[in-house]
Amino acid sequence: MKSFLKFLVFVLLLALTISVIYVWEARPPGQGQVKVEKFTPADKPSLDLNSVDVLQRLDEEYTKVTAAVVPLELFFGRRFAEQKVTSLGSGVIVSKEGHIVTNNHVLNGTSDVTVQLNDGREAKAKIVGTDAQIDLAVLKIDLPNLSPLSLGDSDKVKVGQIVLAIGNPFGLEESVSQGIISAKDRRAINDSQVEFFQTDTAINPGNSGGPLVNIRGEVIGINSAIYSESGGNQGIGFAIPSNVVKAAMGSIISKGRVIRGYLGVAIQSVTKEIAEQFKLDSVRGALVTDVTPGSPAEKAGIIRGDVIRKVNDYDVKDTISLVNRIAETDVGSSLKIDIVRNGEAKSVTAQVTEQPADLVARLNRDQGDPGQSEETQSGLFAGVQVQNLTQRLRSQANVPPTVSGVIVTGVDPSSPVAQQIRPGDVIEQINRRPVPDVNEFERVVSQLDQDRAVMVGIARNRQRSFIVIQPN
Repeated sequence: MKSFLKFLVFVLLLALTISVIYVWEARPPGQGQVKVEKFTPADKPSLDLNSVDVLQRLDEEYTKVTAAVVPLELFFGRRFAEQKVTSLGSGVIVSKEGHIVTNNHVLNGTSDVTVQLNDGREAKAKIVGTDAQIDLAVLKIDLPNLSPLSLGDSDKVKVGQIVLAIGNPFGLEESVSQGIISAKDRRAINDSQVEFFQTDTAINPGNSGGPLVNIRGEVIGINSAIYSESGGNQGIGFAIPSNVVKAAMGSIISKGRVIRGYLGVAIQSVTKEIAEQFKLDSVRGALVTDVTPGSPAEKAGIIRGDVIRKVNDYDVKDTISLVNRIAETDVGSSLKIDIVRNGEAKSVTAQVTEQPADLVARLNRDQGDPGQSEETQSGLFAGVQVQNLTQRLRSQANVPPTVSGVIVTGVDPSSPVAQQIRPGDVIEQINRRPVPDVNEFERVVSQLDQDRAVMVGIARNRQRSFIVIQPN
């Protein structure tokens, strides 16, 4: 009996061993021990459903903001033979006295504007003032019991925030669409220095001049333009930030025109090449190419070659952001300006004055015939002909008295610098070394490393700038 039991145990062990071997051989190739990864799920929903009552109250409040948005009816031609065109744009009431903000392009030169409120009342609007540069107009109506909207702080707006666009697209009054702020600081329109908000709210023809409103019911922008290949909404609209609107509107109401701050510097953008030449840690800021004598900038100690990085602790990303910061500054106020000079950080304080009325005209003056060339260079400047800047040549080329250097009188089309230097340019510096005459110019040029980039300070059309010439 014991022998039989031993035999039975042997058979069972043998069967078990064979089974284990079979299972081992049958496993998929390469399968090893499975490691259990740690996985921690979210402990609660991203939305708090207990706040639904708050959303319901907000929903009710949103309906009130439309009362301040008005369609504009404009009349063109003489009154006895006028053509009535309605709902070409929108506007928003911003004061209890009846001030209305809209776009300048909505008015399109007309002075006959009728405003219709959502309660059915109508009134003729007086044009208080306009500004084509910002594309803003301020109107005023004389009616009681108005419901204005407040202007919010557009500097606090963040990408992704919820906004409402209200207006009269295609004549459909009190139309409201919802979206978000898609981007900030957009340069959406040629020749405009406004840094727009971009939004995906539905903006169509007729929305221009209407408000972009945040969830607090504050106007944080004035809808101004769209990007569209069809003429209708494609989810890309642009609004003028409310802080730009507030500054311009306040100036128009108090002075009848927009008063802009003035620093007195000519500037250019910082490129990668310029950043390397000026030993900057990033491609941001505005490079000072000229300083107007007697200007706030000169009195503050700013010089040519400084790179402005901050104004009152606001980052200066490029030339447009600097221009806007200066223009929005109240005349007479002080600005703390952070600069980089010769690789070192410095701070200066400037007192802003009013921008001269003829500033743009002065910057756009052309210069005359530069005269005949007498000197020809070789090397990196091969084909460039220069002369000393005599009084006759200075007068002919309309070169300001503050500019000194050699004047370019000819450039061979095959020259390595033909795409960057042209006849009439005054070369003032090479690698930040002054070249007051032809002899010094030749001396500096002869010492250049032909395999390294060269930075050249020039004056062209009464404007100074820096260019970087790369070796072939």
